Amino acid sequence: MNVICIIPARLQSTRLPGKLLMPLGDKSLLHHVYSNCKKVSLFSDVIIATDNNDIVEHCALFGAKVIMTGDHHASGTDRVYEAYTINQVIADLIVNVQADEPFLCSEHIESIIHSHIKNDVDVCTGVTFFKDSEEMLSSASVKVVTDQHDIALYFSRSPIPFFRDELEFNLKAYKKHIGIYSYKEHTLKCFTELKESNYESIEKLEQLRLMENGKRFLCVPIEYDGFGIDTMHDYQKALQRIQA
Repeated sequence: MNVICIIPARLQSTRLPGKLLMPLGDKSLLHHVYSNCKKVSLFSDVIIATDNNDIVEHCALFGAKVIMTGDHHASGTDRVYEAYTINQVIADLIVNVQADEPFLCSEHIESIIHSHIKNDVDVCTGVTFFKDSEEMLSSASVKVVTDQHDIALYFSRSPIPFFRDELEFNLKAYKKHIGIYSYKEHTLKCFTELKESNYESIEKLEQLRLMENGKRFLCVPIEYDGFGIDTMHDYQKALQRIQA
């Protein structure tokens, strides 16, 4: 089975522009993510997909394989698929690892890949439980509810489920979505051919496009206490962890 990793790397983030090149210890944020992906033994290739020359020049410093894509993409998933078609190597699974998740280690990624190999689903992704109510209540943290078989029912920026009769949130009821996706090729292609869906446009969550069109997401529980870097506050927290 051929499994490849593609890391979509957009430099101009809305909330923290240029974050992928910001230093975390002795590496940039992007370099940390790339290094963690290179440790995954199941990957035959790890590719960074970008439309930015500064990213290309930076990646040359640590020998990463880079594919230049167009600058018109509305989502990282669209960029991943273009890079996949440019690469011209057929893969059974294409794994999209978010470029701002420096604490997502090889064991986390491998557990998601193994789950996808064993289960007949369209997409595999990661989930964990929230550790504090502040993160859970933040719209930057994506929540997901699943059925008894860990198939996603809905993703949201709002706290779901709603505790009608509780004075305080029960954190054990809230699942945090983690920024990694394992796609089958036809599912990835399907995403790029579909129009932006209703709930996707409201929540600004691209995974809802496939869900609204009947695709099944397996949410793999993993032990994960990391976080994505979306804001300067996240970056300062990451610096403290790296330097500890």
